[in-house]
Amino acid sequence: MARSRASLLPAAAAAAALLGLLGQLSFLAPSTPSLGRRSHSSVARYSGGDSVPTGLVYPSPEEKAKTREADGITLFSTHAWKDDMAAILPATKKLDHAPVMIGVAADSGCGKSTFLRRVLGALGTDVKPGHTAIGDMLTVICLDDYHINDRAGRKATGQSALDARENDFALMGAQIEALKQGKAVYKPIYNHDTGFKDPPELIEPNKVFVVEGLHPIYDQKARSQLDLSLYIDIVNDVKFAWKVQRDVAERGWTEEQVKADIQKRLPDFAAYVDPQKADADVILRYEPSDQGLPYLKVKLIQKKGGPFPMITLKKELQLTGSKPGATLKQYDMDWMGSPATVVEMDGEIDMDNMDKQLEEIEANIVGLAGRPNELRDAMVKLKTSPGSQNGTGLLQAVIAMKIREVYDKLTGR
Repeated sequence: MARSRASLLPAAAAAAALLGLLGQLSFLAPSTPSLGRRSHSSVARYSGGDSVPTGLVYPSPEEKAKTREADGITLFSTHAWKDDMAAILPATKKLDHAPVMIGVAADSGCGKSTFLRRVLGALGTDVKPGHTAIGDMLTVICLDDYHINDRAGRKATGQSALDARENDFALMGAQIEALKQGKAVYKPIYNHDTGFKDPPELIEPNKVFVVEGLHPIYDQKARSQLDLSLYIDIVNDVKFAWKVQRDVAERGWTEEQVKADIQKRLPDFAAYVDPQKADADVILRYEPSDQGLPYLKVKLIQKKGGPFPMITLKKELQLTGSKPGATLKQYDMDWMGSPATVVEMDGEIDMDNMDKQLEEIEANIVGLAGRPNELRDAMVKLKTSPGSQNGTGLLQAVIAMKIREVYDKLTGR
């Protein structure tokens, strides 16, 4: 059978590198541990074996000789399949309703872990940390697992993980569709600790799936299975500042090394990741504040007529008490050809007066559909999390509550 590859989007022009404003940035905070990754030492308990290199590179004669077809799906040998594994198989557990699928697209280092904690809080559930975080209600799938090649393989091909050619979209789409249908899958594993492709792990259906990573909205088949899609859109100067802070502090890189790495990623990001924001149902966009960095302007861009239950504001709010204060306002705009309503927060709330200001904000929001003071309580609970003082935490908490609303609507809960 002929071997298939995902078709590529036309290459976009590389985004201009805005490498200024990378000095002291007080809005940055240490990143929180990921919910969706675990040390390779524990992988064997959940998958088909230990973390060892396959020694294979796609495409190559050696890889092709070991790759097989099963039920119309190409099982690339670089995924470290065991002979007794199938890509899709009957589930051992049955659900009353089809799983609710949420897609979260973002570049690496964009705060997805804190956002997922807000989603868990809104749903009133939890997960066990692991390579794939799984709980009684929710499973978090990191789409890095669908990289075709391991780290050494990408070095051999000279292609980045952002490049569509380095991702198995055919398998991703088939497995997300199967999970949506209540089936089980053996999902590949990309081990971030070792850089290897570990043997796939068994994933059973669950009530909610959050599929997060670089490309959840890129492929049409995977995108068609999503009940709600979110794109986290961070403009270059803010993104560069975050990455400089993280990589200098956590990886020991110099600022020049970080800048070189950012420059290297820009063309592939512009070609394969950034275009997804045109197809997302809701966009969380980060820009520098009108008062300049280190403060942020965060926008909740809600497409009209889409599956995201929209919120609006009764009036514009001005919050004072600490520098720089905060402004919340609402307006309509055209978002890449789609009409949208934007709720925007520029600046920061007064953390010494957090409860009162959050109550004022919550009372001014129409369509929140939560319990009394739920937004305030959710924010206070994660008060020390990154972004809690600005629109990051506030609008993440709103999105989390809306994910619950979508779940309740689709399941009749």
